[in-house]
Amino acid sequence: MATAIAGVFALTACSTPEPDNPAPPSANPAAPPTPYPFGTVQAKAPAVNDGKVPLIRKIDTDKPYVFITMDDGAVKDPSALEEIKKSGGHPVLFLNQVYVKGHEKYFKDILAQTGAVLGDHTVNHPNLKGKPLEFQKKEICEDADDFQRELGVRPTLFRPPFGVYDQTTLQAAAECGMRAAIHWTASVNDGVVQFQVGNKLRPGDIVLMHFRKTFKEDYEAFLARAKQDGLTPVPLTDFLG
Repeated sequence: MATAIAGVFALTACSTPEPDNPAPPSANPAAPPTPYPFGTVQAKAPAVNDGKVPLIRKIDTDKPYVFITMDDGAVKDPSALEEIKKSGGHPVLFLNQVYVKGHEKYFKDILAQTGAVLGDHTVNHPNLKGKPLEFQKKEICEDADDFQRELGVRPTLFRPPFGVYDQTTLQAAAECGMRAAIHWTASVNDGVVQFQVGNKLRPGDIVLMHFRKTFKEDYEAFLARAKQDGLTPVPLTDFLG
């Protein structure tokens, strides 16, 4: 896990008050209804600048919102679909082709039935830092190309493996059609939420977990911690335009 990120961007949420009778959450978080069930439609992500995607590690919001992301796809826990569906957690799945290949139905069902959003995490999960542009593009672009072909969705959000990147990574992501690179501010491991700052989840935190043997424990730990800290999981994509 990377611990210090320089030059990252934060997004500011609008300040429109929440509706008295919010509509039920949308099954398609990319197209929030009106009125927005979580308060208000949010600001767009910073634009690609100088041929590089922005790196975002936290959402700047005064609303009690938190965001969950799930990486890799190595372990296909059979409980994941129902866990996500019943919670309404709206995760972004940053997946690797190497783990999705041969298990497309598992991930297609999660995407179709939970409102989860697909993200790009490279084909083979290599450390990209210091690698040539063409190597990095091959990993990022081929992951997106395969998902578009096999899952019917082309991701536009990217997460560098291990959270490690360089300026070439941000350029490669842009050239592969990504809109933003997403980092994190907290993570869940072995059923325990771990914080980079402080001792609780904060509004706007982006939380990292993985498709591991402890998926159920990790996800339930995230949900419990969010509730304890007075936060509601909402779709990250709504805060990115």
